[in-house]
Amino acid sequence: MGDVRRAAGAGLDKATTVGREKAESLDKEALSAAGRGAVATARQADDWVLNQLRAVRPPALPLTEAWKLSIGGIVAAHPKAPRLTGRLLAPLDRLGAIAIGPDEIGFDGDTVEWGRVTEVRTRPLTDLAVGAVWDFAIDDLRTRLPPVPGRKWAVTKILQVLLAMTVDLEKQIEAAEEDDAPRLVACEIVHRGRIQRNKQSTTGLFSALALCALPQVGETLAAAAGERGVPVVAAEPYEHVSANERVLRMRRQREVLAAQAHELENAADEDD
Repeated sequence: MGDVRRAAGAGLDKATTVGREKAESLDKEALSAAGRGAVATARQADDWVLNQLRAVRPPALPLTEAWKLSIGGIVAAHPKAPRLTGRLLAPLDRLGAIAIGPDEIGFDGDTVEWGRVTEVRTRPLTDLAVGAVWDFAIDDLRTRLPPVPGRKWAVTKILQVLLAMTVDLEKQIEAAEEDDAPRLVACEIVHRGRIQRNKQSTTGLFSALALCALPQVGETLAAAAGERGVPVVAAEPYEHVSANERVLRMRRQREVLAAQAHELENAADEDD
């Protein structure tokens, strides 16, 4: 369990370092504009991101068919998405997807057969503000997407999705401070490896944020595990920090995304 804490802390430190490097590469005026732009971009994206998420139907129990939610699917459904965007974004499943079906489940392209699952672990919603899910960089998007027309548009929209969802999570964390019982999110899958050693699949940034925005999806995952006799247990907390500190960390992480979005918007078109 100590390894989990160290991994989470390392992920947070790395994300913070990336954010600091990005911030230092901008002058003060540009950084201020990036911060303002983050909020404006998130609000602009709310209309299509959060409304689309809230219209998502969770997988129905008992599970009879495969169900998937992905960041590529969200962006491809945008009314102004260029042609063939869905095919272009297919490689992004490994950066943001939730799969739940009668035969297997998984996060971010890492699926596992139900028969190999030994535990499903939950975390309080507030834990996701300080965990290793923030180990995310725009360079991951660029390396996974081919340099074709529409790539810059798609990456910009992906950042809008993430910014809008972080704003939504921040609001939920602030509201959670007043709740007696924290809302738990099923966000880790422990399973047997090919040589019998236990392995763990954990949500990335998009899939974690989606599970926070769509609690019914995580509830279905936990219920499906229960039906199959798979224990649903609480994961060991990353660390104990106040709600205010969690919100501050959320805002710092959003500045990382804002700085990345600022650089992308001001970069020369490389593929459009």
